[in-house]
Amino acid sequence: MMQIKKTFYSIVFFLLIANSAISQEENTKSEAGGPATAKELVGFWKMMPLPNKSANKINPWPQDYQWFWFTENGKVYSMMKSENGEYSSAELSNVFKVLPKDKTPNYRIQGQFVIIDNPEIKNYKELWGTNIFAKDIEGIAKKGDLIMTLDDGTQTGKVVYYRLLRRIK
Repeated sequence: MMQIKKTFYSIVFFLLIANSAISQEENTKSEAGGPATAKELVGFWKMMPLPNKSANKINPWPQDYQWFWFTENGKVYSMMKSENGEYSSAELSNVFKVLPKDKTPNYRIQGQFVIIDNPEIKNYKELWGTNIFAKDIEGIAKKGDLIMTLDDGTQTGKVVYYRLLRRIK
């Protein structure tokens, strides 16, 4: 029974990601969601566990507990820990504000993608597809959750890493 449920969630997860890719290609929102706009992306986020961790081909950031802040001025801060915690946006803001802005990664939205570069690493670039869920998907995501899909670096759309984020209010 558990294997059937896991397979079902994997199929639903795949279909949602496929729908996200199609929506991104067409620059549209569907009833399931669509690409994140700049306004939707800005704010604090906590990474949530994926229903199927094996969907990730690689794991460049192996710590299970991660928090992010996408700022209005194009900076993206992150914090990773080996232990879970609940942080408010005010607490995370205090943590992230001590980090030097000139060494903090930048992000920009280009079409349906978020591109992240790091001023500390020459020619560093991450290409992320995004989808904001427009409704709850049982066992997978809640309305307003953000799924980010990392390209393998070839910019061919081959996804190697999924990140599911939930907004921190």
